[in-house]
Amino acid sequence: MKMKKFFALLMAGIMTAGMLAGCGGSEDQAAQASDPAPDTKLSFIVSYKDEYLGMLDMAVKAAAESKGCELTSTDCADDMDKQLQYVRAAASNGTDAILVVLADDMRADEVVEAAGDTKIVFINRIPQDESVLDENHIYVGSDESCSGTYQGEMLAEELKKQGKDSINYVLIEGTAGLIHTIQRSEDVLKVLDEEGITATAAAEPVDCGYDRITAMDQMTVMLAEGLDMSKVDCVIANNDAMALGALESLRQNGIDTSDILVVGIDGTNAGLTAVSDGTMLATVYQNATGQAIAGVQAAVNLATGAELTEGMSYETDEENSNIIWVPFEKITADNVAEYL
Repeated sequence: MKMKKFFALLMAGIMTAGMLAGCGGSEDQAAQASDPAPDTKLSFIVSYKDEYLGMLDMAVKAAAESKGCELTSTDCADDMDKQLQYVRAAASNGTDAILVVLADDMRADEVVEAAGDTKIVFINRIPQDESVLDENHIYVGSDESCSGTYQGEMLAEELKKQGKDSINYVLIEGTAGLIHTIQRSEDVLKVLDEEGITATAAAEPVDCGYDRITAMDQMTVMLAEGLDMSKVDCVIANNDAMALGALESLRQNGIDTSDILVVGIDGTNAGLTAVSDGTMLATVYQNATGQAIAGVQAAVNLATGAELTEGMSYETDEENSNIIWVPFEKITADNVAEYL
């Protein structure tokens, strides 16, 4: 019953976003966004369904349904070779366009090869080699140069309010090697340095694969190995799920977290709730519904030969017209109610 209600809410969000797209552009855009595409056959191949990508999967299904598209969704369980098999199968089954969340963002060229003449929309995870992007292979997602930057800016603002110019931190990282893991980790620390805050690691960063349970387990290990949380000012996590997993471990180990600043990324429902109740200082909202709407619309446009951004209000990158950005947004206690 809960899943049916969630899907209904997503459908309402899709319809609302379509109307808002018109407000940001022209009446023609709003009309195009609602145009059906019943003869368009799409496939969505996701790397794996963690908390955020599970939301994205639901949103893509809702966006496709709102346009009357036929869509199949497949989870490749974070197996890149399996993902390539699914891409080949979708292409051979007459799919008009394939939306792909890369299991390995260094192997996008293999996805292009596996798809043959079938159009590709890379969504959420941008290929590390952007040269694979062209008029038939495009990217829809949020600019990761903003995610860690926004996280650092919100953290720096709070630290300055507290009169702190030096901190000890714990960094909880996502899957090693992925470009968004690298950027999120580097950029938050870069901003703190630029803001005149000396940030010292209280422990080595840990790879928790964007997974809540893994973050909980890894934090428990760090505590067992002697991490003194009384000397830690903040927990920086590459996503909300890991931030909340780390917090749960601290609570289970009897540690008072009220004075520890915790920041995440994604703006999941759980993350937004944690910001609202003060458990987390801030998160960076990554618009799953926006990515889904833009991704499905772009796939339909590629399949039908329409202009890439027809029917949407999102814009292409200034230097690469094959990239469509869905903006990240800062979330603190001041504005979280708007998102809840």
